[in-house]
Amino acid sequence: MAFQLEFLNSACYFRRLETACLEDIIKYIFEKRVLGGEVVLWEGDKEENLYFVITGLLKLFATSADGREFVVRLAYGGDSANDEAMFDKGPNVLSAMAMSPVLLYGLHRDNLEKIRRAHPPVDEAIAQVFAARQRYLVRLTTELVFKNVTGRLARLLLEREKLLDGENRDLRITQQEMAAMIGTVREIVSRSLHEMETRGAVIVDHNQIVIKDKKLLLELSSL
Repeated sequence: MAFQLEFLNSACYFRRLETACLEDIIKYIFEKRVLGGEVVLWEGDKEENLYFVITGLLKLFATSADGREFVVRLAYGGDSANDEAMFDKGPNVLSAMAMSPVLLYGLHRDNLEKIRRAHPPVDEAIAQVFAARQRYLVRLTTELVFKNVTGRLARLLLEREKLLDGENRDLRITQQEMAAMIGTVREIVSRSLHEMETRGAVIVDHNQIVIKDKKLLLELSSL
């Protein structure tokens, strides 16, 4: 029970709640374990469960009519997935796929409503999550409009360094996946990486990318 409460306390809606609150909430939670490459949510489907990523990494993405992917965000460390459908009762906005073995804590929409009524601090946490998500989406949109591919890729590599620390350190993000995260194609990512390597910002060895000059990469991320 203690480790379950610790995991629950890492979920973005339930951080900083008192133990008594967590003990009441945990009875509504179910566990779901998925392997890397397994799809948890499909864009457009109807889903009545909210998920928190307790361990591992989930990519949330949209798919075009011709099959191209755009990764909107990565979820890990207690992040939530499928929030929108919980509140507007519409279809899933994004698909979600595990990029590694993932432990999810699931919560049905009806039970989320019970928790919100019984524990008002949860609503404040939800508001903070949505505000942070909105800020992220605004930044993502402005980067797609105003920054070139090299700038977007440099920012991604800096964030990737933080992401691959700790439990995700053995995860490998391919150039194809990077392209899907910054709204381009793999060939352009490859050219941009070659340019960064030539300038001394990174070292590229097969699928391994090592940051050599973080200051230079920060400068490139502003382009």
